[in-house]
Amino acid sequence: MKKWTTLNNPPVVVALFQLKYNPGGIKLKDFLKYDTQLKHNFPIRKDNIQVGIDLGGTSIAMGISKFTGTSDAKIGSYVYLSVDQKIKLEISENTITYIDERPYQGWDNFKESTMQSLSALTDILSNIEIVRTSIRFINRFSFPNFDNPQDYFRTLISSSEDNQLPFALRQYGFRLLLDVPDSDIYSIVNQNVENASANSFIYTFDIDVLDIQHLIFDKKTLAENMETLRAVKNEIFFGNVTQKTLDLCN
Repeated sequence: MKKWTTLNNPPVVVALFQLKYNPGGIKLKDFLKYDTQLKHNFPIRKDNIQVGIDLGGTSIAMGISKFTGTSDAKIGSYVYLSVDQKIKLEISENTITYIDERPYQGWDNFKESTMQSLSALTDILSNIEIVRTSIRFINRFSFPNFDNPQDYFRTLISSSEDNQLPFALRQYGFRLLLDVPDSDIYSIVNQNVENASANSFIYTFDIDVLDIQHLIFDKKTLAENMETLRAVKNEIFFGNVTQKTLDLCN
C-alpha cells in the first residue's frame, strides 16, 4: 500500500463519507428502532421536514391574487449530531452520510469514526445493496498573496499565452470531472479562490470521489472501499499542490 505524506497541519475543514443504497423494503421510520444506540455517540436528533405544495389547477396572475392548494409534509431525513454538533450522521430513504467538521486528526481517525457510526445500523443494512459510495474532503488554505497561482497549485486556468495571468488575481473558480481508468470511480473537483482581506486569500480545494460499483453492505467491504477512494483522493490532492503549499501545512 502506498505511503502518503503526513501533514502536521492538514487543511481539511470537512471530511465526509456517504453511501447510497437500494432501500428495498426498508422505510425511513424503520431506522428509529436504532435511535437509542445511535444516541450513544449522537445524543441530538433533528428531523428534517419536507413540504410539497400542490396548487392544483390554480393559475396565478400578476398582482395580488388568491389561490388554494394542499401541502404534504413528511420527514425527509433524521440528522444525528454530537454534543458540539461538529459530527453528523444523516439518514434518509436511500442515503446515509457521515460528516465530520472537527479539526482533522488523520485518515485512520476519520475511517474509524465513520465505521463506528455505521455499526449501530449493521442489522438493518445487512445484505442491503449499495449502489454508490463516496468520500468528500474540503480543504481550505490561507495565503498572504496570490499574485502567482503556480507557486501553490499545478492545475490552473490562465488567460494568457505564456501561462501567466497579466494582473494580480482576486477571485476565480473552476470545476473538473475526472474519470479513473479501469474502474467505476470518478471524481468531482472544485477549486475556488477569494480575496478575503487586503492580505489574505482563501483557496478552497474540494475533492469528491465517487464509486458507482454495486456492493453488498459489509463493514470489511466498506473499509476496503474507503481505502480505494482515499487513494484516488490523495492522488488528486498531492498531484495538484506544490511543495510550497505542503510546507505551509507543516
